[in-house]
Amino acid sequence: MTIPEERTRSILQTREFLQDLLSPREYPRVPRAVREEARRLLRHYPCGWEVERAHEAVPHLYGPALQKKAPGDT
Repeated sequence: MTIPEERTRSILQTREFLQDLLSPREYPRVPRAVREEARRLLRHYPCGWEVERAHEAVPHLYGPALQKKAPGDT
Protein backbone atom coordinates (compact mmCIF):
# COMPACT_ATOMS: atom_id res chain seq x y z
CA MET A 1 0.00 0.00 0.00
CA THR A 2 1.34 3.41 -0.94
CA ILE A 3 1.42 5.97 1.85
CA PRO A 4 0.90 9.68 1.12
CA GLU A 5 4.57 10.57 1.53
CA GLU A 6 5.61 7.88 -0.97
CA ARG A 7 3.04 9.12 -3.49
CA THR A 8 4.29 12.69 -3.19
CA ARG A 9 7.94 11.63 -3.43
CA SER A 10 7.16 9.64 -6.58
CA ILE A 11 5.43 12.60 -8.21
CA LEU A 12 8.28 14.98 -7.43
CA GLN A 13 11.00 12.52 -8.49
CA THR A 14 9.18 11.82 -11.76
CA ARG A 15 9.07 15.55 -12.50
CA GLU A 16 12.79 15.80 -11.81
CA PHE A 17 13.52 12.82 -14.08
CA LEU A 18 11.46 14.29 -16.94
CA GLN A 19 13.30 17.59 -16.53
CA ASP A 20 16.63 15.75 -16.60
CA LEU A 21 15.63 14.04 -19.85
CA LEU A 22 15.42 17.46 -21.48
CA SER A 23 19.11 18.11 -20.81
CA PRO A 24 21.58 16.85 -23.44
CA ARG A 25 24.32 17.26 -20.82
CA GLU A 26 22.56 14.98 -18.35
CA TYR A 27 21.47 12.38 -20.92
CA PRO A 28 23.36 12.95 -24.20
CA ARG A 29 22.05 9.89 -26.07
CA VAL A 30 18.32 10.39 -25.55
CA PRO A 31 16.45 10.50 -28.88
CA ARG A 32 14.78 13.77 -29.86
CA ALA A 33 11.34 12.13 -29.79
CA VAL A 34 11.84 11.14 -26.15
CA ARG A 35 12.92 14.68 -25.23
CA GLU A 36 9.85 16.09 -26.97
CA GLU A 37 7.58 13.65 -25.14
CA ALA A 38 9.15 14.62 -21.81
CA ARG A 39 8.59 18.30 -22.67
CA ARG A 40 4.97 17.60 -23.62
CA LEU A 41 4.31 15.69 -20.38
CA LEU A 42 5.91 18.38 -18.21
CA ARG A 43 3.65 21.05 -19.66
CA HIS A 44 0.79 19.99 -17.36
CA TYR A 45 2.68 17.98 -14.72
CA PRO A 46 2.21 19.24 -11.16
CA CYS A 47 5.05 21.14 -9.53
CA GLY A 48 5.98 21.21 -5.86
CA TRP A 49 3.59 23.94 -4.77
CA GLU A 50 0.67 22.26 -6.56
CA VAL A 51 1.40 18.97 -4.82
CA GLU A 52 1.65 20.89 -1.54
CA ARG A 53 -1.84 22.31 -2.17
CA ALA A 54 -3.09 18.77 -2.83
CA HIS A 55 -1.56 17.70 0.48
CA GLU A 56 -3.37 20.53 2.27
CA ALA A 57 -6.67 19.59 0.63
CA VAL A 58 -6.42 15.79 0.92
CA PRO A 59 -3.62 14.85 3.35
CA HIS A 60 -4.75 11.23 3.40
CA LEU A 61 -3.73 10.99 -0.30
CA TYR A 62 -0.67 13.29 -0.59
CA GLY A 63 2.19 13.96 1.79
CA PRO A 64 3.88 17.33 2.19
CA ALA A 65 5.84 18.45 -0.87
CA LEU A 66 7.80 21.25 0.73
CA GLN A 67 10.48 20.61 3.32
CA LYS A 68 9.54 22.10 6.66
CA LYS A 69 12.39 23.49 8.73
CA ALA A 70 12.84 21.91 12.14
CA PRO A 71 12.92 24.27 15.13
CA GLY A 72 16.40 25.70 15.46
CA ASP A 73 17.34 25.15 11.78
CA THR A 74 18.60 28.15 9.87
